[in-house]
Amino acid sequence: MTIEDGMIINNADLFQMLDVQDLVELTLPLPLFLEKDPCLSTAYYDFNHIQFVDQFRNLILENLHSSLQDEAIANLYISNIIDFLIKEAIVTLNTVYTPPFHTKHPLLQQITEYIHNNINQKLSTKNVSKAFYISQSYISILFSNILNMTFKHYTTSLKIALSLFDLIQGNQSIYAVALKYQFTNVSTYSKHFKYYIQIPPKKYIYNFRKETYNKSKQIEIDASKMMPYLTQIQKSTTRVDCIIKTINVSSLTFDDTFNEPHTLIQLERLDDLVHLDTMISEQKDMLIFPKVNISILDTHIIHLNALKLQQVLSTIHQLINSNYHITLRVTPEILMHPSNTILSKLLTEFKNNLTHITLQLDFSYNEAKHLPKLINHIKQDYPQIKIGIILDAMIINSDEIVQIRHFMSLLDADFYYINLNLISLAELISQKGLNTRQSLDLKALIVWFLHSIGSDHAKKLIFNHITHAAIKSFYPCAKQDTHIALTEFIIEFNHLIGGFGYPYYSDDDDCIMLFNQYQSAMPVVHIYGLLLPYYNQQITILPYAIVTKNKTHYHILLFNNHSESTLSVHINHHFIKSFPILSSLINNDYGLINNLIPQNINQAHLDQSLLKQINKMNYPRLKLTMHYFKDPLIFKLTKSTLLNIMISIN
Repeated sequence: MTIEDGMIINNADLFQMLDVQDLVELTLPLPLFLEKDPCLSTAYYDFNHIQFVDQFRNLILENLHSSLQDEAIANLYISNIIDFLIKEAIVTLNTVYTPPFHTKHPLLQQITEYIHNNINQKLSTKNVSKAFYISQSYISILFSNILNMTFKHYTTSLKIALSLFDLIQGNQSIYAVALKYQFTNVSTYSKHFKYYIQIPPKKYIYNFRKETYNKSKQIEIDASKMMPYLTQIQKSTTRVDCIIKTINVSSLTFDDTFNEPHTLIQLERLDDLVHLDTMISEQKDMLIFPKVNISILDTHIIHLNALKLQQVLSTIHQLINSNYHITLRVTPEILMHPSNTILSKLLTEFKNNLTHITLQLDFSYNEAKHLPKLINHIKQDYPQIKIGIILDAMIINSDEIVQIRHFMSLLDADFYYINLNLISLAELISQKGLNTRQSLDLKALIVWFLHSIGSDHAKKLIFNHITHAAIKSFYPCAKQDTHIALTEFIIEFNHLIGGFGYPYYSDDDDCIMLFNQYQSAMPVVHIYGLLLPYYNQQITILPYAIVTKNKTHYHILLFNNHSESTLSVHINHHFIKSFPILSSLINNDYGLINNLIPQNINQAHLDQSLLKQINKMNYPRLKLTMHYFKDPLIFKLTKSTLLNIMISIN
């Protein structure tokens, strides 16, 4: 049993388990539980509440090394486990406990919730189909394909499980219990009861009252198979496989500011703007990005007919009115002869909105000497337009970093862009500094470069080509997932540079992009969504978290940057009453769905409604809970996990 990924199964609510390698199942007598906790029917046990997990592991496994033939020892063994659970893991409810059910299929999730809420009513595929406006056969298919059981099996077994407490608590008759759960008669109830419990309800009540179920059964173990395994498991309790960190929110100091970075969204051609505008209207994903600047790499209009051109101009108007900025890549030749280009049309078309237009100058090394004069000329004619400079040619051809810094100082530019990927940039940098620089790692070289060009220039800089390979090389753990490393990268470089650029889509799988070919959001989109509460706020940065506080809430973004270990974060607070917690979770099940559809399937053959349903699943899991202020506040992050929590201040 791997305790850090363990679970506590209540009332046999074990429907399916996936990816389980080792499992120890311990069946505990219901009467013993009721002796120690008479309110058992309105409680469940939450594994996440257990603080002393090693103690719990040993408590369960230590006596399995020997056969528990002594009844007193067996009773004590089981009794100690029950005492531990009641002390460490119990969660009380106001209503009778119903086994929770979680599935990635949203419709089946809603149907099971409907069943749970109406468990004391007559349930059939017919009345459920009326409630959800779907066919009875589709309901049967859902249960058969996803749960591997029939609708009737699910509902009847749940009714029987819940009826156990009614039979053994109080003096209710079997007839009254059968009537409560809407069985046709006692005979039908007894038939189903015997099928699931193996004995009739009358015999079950008799055995319970005679304490038959309190008699211990010997735990049978095949020693030749189990002993080596149990020995190995018990030894593993000494391993450090769960890293524990503590955050004392009342003692945090918020000395840093999380700047709102520029976000450059790169499109290949002008007519891609029309598609992008539709996406913004439909999915709203772009709304989470700060200071969005839509960059057009190819600004030629030769391929646009008059209708397309008018659509493009109209779309730019709409985007500017929505406070988006537009960046146009131009060469010095276009600036010198703008009469037949999109530039002249834009300068005329958007003369009242030039504050939202940036010209991104792409020049060769030989043309660099003409840039200061050219920029001054543009600024005189159009003082509202912003100017950006692509630095790649200067970085490639300069002999020293000092030369690059001097060149930047001569220009009156608002932005500087680097289109080189970070690995190529670091290789060039290592050739332009002292020989000792070659011994620095990738991140150290990039940081040294930013310090060398000066803080004022660096804060105008935007990295336009961020790759999976580079981001994973930035941090020492090579097995770390890209989305975790990217989160660290964005946080760590926030105060060093001006922003980051991403292609809307790219055929280069190594390039970090915003959307895949099926218009499904990539992880970087969700990362920016989690960072939204921190922009322009005072923050504290920890090696595994970023924290901010306002008048009403704490926001804490946790990330597990250990590739193999579980991170357990204990949050100490000073609150004196219960408080709500809203969490947003990204892991392998939520927000990281990258390859749902095989590459060899033509998108044209796929139903668009199917694509939309898939995309709806590809988002962080939101969860709102009420936390009792005296309970420990602990969050466990397994590999690949990003967790953002919002805690209301009381």
